[in-house]
Amino acid sequence: MHNIYKVVVTFLFVAFIAISAASQNRTYSPYSRYGIGELQEGGFGRNAAMGNTGIALSSSYNLNNINPASYFSMDSISFFFEAGLTGFDQKIQTNEMTAQFSDMNFSYFAIGFPVAKWGFMSVGVKPESLVGYQFFDDNESSSLPITDGNYTKSLYSGSGNTTKAYTGIALSPIKNLSFGAHFSFVFGKVEHYSLGQFPNDPYAFDLGTSQHISINDFYMDFGVQYRLDLKERHNLVFGAIYQPKRGMNGKVKKLVAAGTTLDSNGMTVIAADTLSYSETEFSGGALELPEKYGFGLAYNIDELLTITADYSLSKWSEAEFPNLATTSSDINAFTIGDEQTFAFGVEYVPNYRSASFYPSRIKYRLGTSYKQDYLIAPQSQGGDHLTDFGITFGMGLPLKRSKTSFNLAFEWGQRGSTNNNLVKEEYLRFTMNLTLHEYWFMKRKFD
Repeated sequence: MHNIYKVVVTFLFVAFIAISAASQNRTYSPYSRYGIGELQEGGFGRNAAMGNTGIALSSSYNLNNINPASYFSMDSISFFFEAGLTGFDQKIQTNEMTAQFSDMNFSYFAIGFPVAKWGFMSVGVKPESLVGYQFFDDNESSSLPITDGNYTKSLYSGSGNTTKAYTGIALSPIKNLSFGAHFSFVFGKVEHYSLGQFPNDPYAFDLGTSQHISINDFYMDFGVQYRLDLKERHNLVFGAIYQPKRGMNGKVKKLVAAGTTLDSNGMTVIAADTLSYSETEFSGGALELPEKYGFGLAYNIDELLTITADYSLSKWSEAEFPNLATTSSDINAFTIGDEQTFAFGVEYVPNYRSASFYPSRIKYRLGTSYKQDYLIAPQSQGGDHLTDFGITFGMGLPLKRSKTSFNLAFEWGQRGSTNNNLVKEEYLRFTMNLTLHEYWFMKRKFD
């Protein structure tokens, strides 16, 4: 009973810290203006260093939330706690300018523990999508200089995020085959602002638009893993995940106003004439998470080597967004397409049982990934999917005589390009996480 109290208290602590961290800004990408923002990768510290693979990964040392079926590989007498901290450096580049940003935030919290001989559970909180951008556009040109009376300036900004709190469970009806499911609650708010100004007309009002989208609803996803034993210490693991299409509940508030005074953020018109205001609750099909499925394969030599590869497809082209006021017939509009991801990862441990040479017990990790993003550039700018390519590496540093480890992951990546007047992002992401392992469920024997 004492251990149950520990689980409850730990989970409440995790939830409190994660909710308090949910308002932090973790991206500065102008592409987060579209859809529900910049989508966040699943997985934890080990996954991040292995190209964000995880569909076929299983381990008794680390949690893996990419495939809920992997929870069954946890140690049956152990309690796991994982927490991560992520820092990043992000360079935004166009043909005319370059801007650089950096930040550091909490990235996730999770716990894992057995609930019976047949089942294991994990509970956690993790960002789902992020919005954070600020940029401007104008009609300045050689034929229309900034001093011209017809010169106009448009400013755009956005912030917020959505967060996922989940409970996952895994069970194994027969040897080497496990099934899992996540029950997730997504909540959060994103805000978008636009402001039109006419600097050279003293009588013109500023025209401001604000849109607030809040989301709160449940959804589920599922996973399966099967291990095929080849010979001593050698095995293959086949994995698959599936998330059905799900309409979400939420609310959209939209205000269009004109005036001459702005508030402290410089984007919202105050003391204004309201041109239009709407407040709409949506459910079902107004905002949808897409159908998603993925497949993975991992080759393992126990306590020595893991080689794994993943493929996943998210059918965003069939999902609806309340804030995507563009159509495919507009050649200047971003549109939504399916997202595909290919990922590859390796983990190598020279000699996990070495007692005299600590570097031999370190888990060395490497990976790469290629993503066809769900955003499609305007037809006037090529009409191609944005792409995201990344290279990852890291290591797991074990503590002496324990499954507890400190994990480091580094990722360099590039998203988009400056071709056709688009925006290129280069990012360097650094993740630190602690995987705390304790024997909470072992029965003590006394003489």
